[in-house]
Amino acid sequence: MTNRLLFSVITILFVLGIYYPASSSFAQARDTLKAQPYRKLDSVIIRTPFKRSVSENKRFGIGTKIVAVSKESLAKMQMSSLADFIQKENAAYLKEYGRGMGAYISVRGTSASHTTIAWNGQSLSVPTMGQTDLSHIPLYFFDAMDIHIGGSSALYGDGSIGGSIQLKTKPKWERGAHGDVLISAGSYGTLFTGGTIRISNNRIESRSSVLYSIAKNNYRFENNTKPGRPEEYLNNSAYSNYGVLQELFGKIKNGGILSFSLLYLDFDRQIQPSVSLNDRPESYASIYDRNFKTSLGYNNSAKRFSYGAMASYSYDHQRYKEDIIAAHKFNASAEGEYKTDKFTLKGGISGTYIKPVVHSYADSVYEQRGNVYLLAKYSPFIPVTLSAGLRYTLITNSTLPLMPSLDVRVMLLNRSGHTLSARVSVSRSSKVPTLNDRYWGGLHLYLQSEKSFTSEGGLDYSWFKDSWGVDGFVTLYRSEVDDWIRWLPAGQVWRPQNIPEVLSHGAEAGFKITKEISDLKISLSTNYSYTNIVTVKPIWPEDPAKGEQLAYQPKHSLRASLRADLNKWSVYAGVYYTGERTTLDIYDILPSYIIADVGLIYKFSLFGEDFTANAVVKNISDASYQNVKFYAMPGRNWQMSLQWKF
Repeated sequence: MTNRLLFSVITILFVLGIYYPASSSFAQARDTLKAQPYRKLDSVIIRTPFKRSVSENKRFGIGTKIVAVSKESLAKMQMSSLADFIQKENAAYLKEYGRGMGAYISVRGTSASHTTIAWNGQSLSVPTMGQTDLSHIPLYFFDAMDIHIGGSSALYGDGSIGGSIQLKTKPKWERGAHGDVLISAGSYGTLFTGGTIRISNNRIESRSSVLYSIAKNNYRFENNTKPGRPEEYLNNSAYSNYGVLQELFGKIKNGGILSFSLLYLDFDRQIQPSVSLNDRPESYASIYDRNFKTSLGYNNSAKRFSYGAMASYSYDHQRYKEDIIAAHKFNASAEGEYKTDKFTLKGGISGTYIKPVVHSYADSVYEQRGNVYLLAKYSPFIPVTLSAGLRYTLITNSTLPLMPSLDVRVMLLNRSGHTLSARVSVSRSSKVPTLNDRYWGGLHLYLQSEKSFTSEGGLDYSWFKDSWGVDGFVTLYRSEVDDWIRWLPAGQVWRPQNIPEVLSHGAEAGFKITKEISDLKISLSTNYSYTNIVTVKPIWPEDPAKGEQLAYQPKHSLRASLRADLNKWSVYAGVYYTGERTTLDIYDILPSYIIADVGLIYKFSLFGEDFTANAVVKNISDASYQNVKFYAMPGRNWQMSLQWKF
């Protein structure tokens, strides 16, 4: 407890220590201005010498559904992890081994390694395992997020078979010192503290953030492996983590922007035991992760041409007992874009070198990758927009096919506040076998890269009139994945094998309705996903899993939320439904479950400073459920936070 409070105090003092000296001169100038009488100035036109940067690749994904997460959704969950956010705000399935434990996303039934997760273009996946534990990613550090559903390797590189999550940080260019301090406490000994300070003179900006989070996770659960299903308190499930983010941005005289970023995350947690081993201390274990990432970037433009370059380095380290899984990764990339009123052409090239440090690999193992891609978008006339992409990758000890994409969007209706557009996308995506797949416990160079062909189509609709607003979408998709990699028993050991064909098809739909009544704003939103993913061609013809839903893939998933804002008050509620899914035994079915949350936000001023208080009760019905078989999840619990913005 002493160490926890000490780190919380240090976090707050860090921000205050930087804020007050840096803000004194700005405060003096502000007070001087306050003393002056207000005068009405003539209107002026401000022209800036600093130009646009290269477009994000998502601009070329016009035939797919891309969700730009709202600031309100991010703000109310800043003390949470990306895993918590996805579980509440998106219908994609999250395979979670307990509260704050390992959490891995599944988009359209694909595996966790089939979804790329990146920060400002830098991958957050661990190179050895090719996937990202979403419980390790704190929302507090990030300003914006895009969720791209569907095959998108042409846009984001190999691995984007199911989709992509793009996390972003960016300068605000607000003159002076700005930032926040966030403190949160909740059930099961949960404590979160975070602090951010931004200092800018409109040509140079520095952003410094720190956070610390801890939880005991000693919640009650129903032990369904014992006679009478007794209630027990969970053991060996505590965690603690801290992180640092430092960014520098500078505007250069020729109109360019130079950026530097550094991110460090340290995560120390006990491994939650299965309920059958909860009272077996000899089975308890812990795992320790630390992740370091840094990058240097440059962007500029000249007339219709914009360009950028970035060099980055990352080090990921995981220790389990005496075993170390680590990797150094170096990456360099450059991109350029030419844009006219109707046509945009963008291309890029990158090179990557990975050196793993893994006890089960040979010392000589390394990996080199080279990438080149080309994207184009064309609007021949107003209702129609076309987009195409092509990516080619060279890689050590493996091969990848060309990864093309073709997208079409047509505006069908645009009048009287109504807009309706149709979109179609076809793409070929792929993923190279991970380093673990190829080198863990020997050489598995017989593995083929995973390849998918995805086709999808959908409609997007929006309508507004006076105080009403409606947005909705529907998508139908089909994705065939060849050579899906799974680890299967082979005598006394497990080895990776390619499953010839897996087929995923389904539907996604959602809508958001907003209504304003004087100062009251009400919004209702839902997201639904139907996923049918089966093995079409197994390794062995007599495999009983043929034609059956893959393990831990619910067919039905629904998320619904309601929010009301009135002046300084906000009330929000959410309902989250996850359907039945099988375990590794196709005849063993985990029941569906429904979780509901309700929360309250109050914004107020005190001594001239802005504060936001947030309180939420989670799982208000105290539902007993397991996301993964034999791993207990928490019942009813609460969380409160207070944020000071300056």
